[in-house]
Amino acid sequence: MRRWLVVFAVLYALASVAGGGAATAHPRLRLLDAEPVAFKGTGFQPRERVRVAVYAGERVVKRVAAGLRGAFVVRFDDVRSDPCAAFSAVAVGSRGSRAIFKRPPTECPPP
Repeated sequence: MRRWLVVFAVLYALASVAGGGAATAHPRLRLLDAEPVAFKGTGFQPRERVRVAVYAGERVVKRVAAGLRGAFVVRFDDVRSDPCAAFSAVAVGSRGSRAIFKRPPTECPPP
């Protein structure tokens, strides 16, 4: 009886370690560059189709696919961000993943 208890305890420990490694990260959107605007998305589902919308004076949308690890990089060549103005981006995946990036306006000296 005691041996079975030890076996079950070991199996339970192995299962919890294996299950913990399979947990996915929350989707994130990180600004890579502001000139031109580029973002890196992580924590999305593998091969998930993602629509990324940038709001920087106007709305520009691009569609990308996450790789096997749930990451992608998207670049908006025609979008320039004003360093004094706020801008944001939203990434929405086809499997329900969602990430938001917001940059608040900064104080700039008068012209």
